[in-house]
Amino acid sequence: MFRLKNPHSILAALQQRPAAVKSIEIRSGRRAASWEKIAEQAAEYGISVTSHSTVQLQRRRSQRTQRTGGNSALVEPPSPVPLSGLLPQSDQPDRLWLALDTVQDPQNLGALFRLAGFFGVCGIVMTRDKSASITETVCDVSAGGVEHVPFAQVSNLAQAIKTAQDAGIWILGTCERSSTSIRNLPRDRHWMLVVGNEGDGLRRLTREKCDQLCSLPADGPVSSLNVATAAAACLAVLSTPPESHC
Repeated sequence: MFRLKNPHSILAALQQRPAAVKSIEIRSGRRAASWEKIAEQAAEYGISVTSHSTVQLQRRRSQRTQRTGGNSALVEPPSPVPLSGLLPQSDQPDRLWLALDTVQDPQNLGALFRLAGFFGVCGIVMTRDKSASITETVCDVSAGGVEHVPFAQVSNLAQAIKTAQDAGIWILGTCERSSTSIRNLPRDRHWMLVVGNEGDGLRRLTREKCDQLCSLPADGPVSSLNVATAAAACLAVLSTPPESHC
């Protein structure tokens, strides 16, 4: 069971999986608008909302080592879906997907889910081994992204890429050594953007399976970005309509 503290994450769980929200704790006294909304929605679903004074919550936090204290909600962890559940339908317009090749930092993973929710990504493919898993931190950092963006966890990313290609998705790997700028790629197709590990980038086999490798050339003196920031820039480019592209 996860104890979430970000009100946006809790609201998203209430909207997407109300039965997964087991209880909510809110400090007594004046509440922020987001927590008022949480209390209202919880009441609609018959979910227990407990009010505690700040002193009570601080005492509980000092007595327990788990992640408690302050406003929070007890929520069942989200579950992955089969890879087939992420793939496009035959009549679906051009859309975006995201694949993560051994991303290991929970903060980065949460940020990537938040980005996916912002840019309307259809789904995320995650590697199961040597990768960050979905945790409380990931859910809170995602600010609801984990609830709104379905994800699949696969043991073989190369095989998953082949399955996505067979479904009509073009695979776009990010590689700083590529001479092709992402700004010059066509938009009239399904793209799955693949980003790699924080230290080593994409693995060799992953690179070989991609339909296209691309880079994001720097226009300023800073020559590199972390994985979440680079993904944000790439998704922004890919989601720009062709007629608006310069």
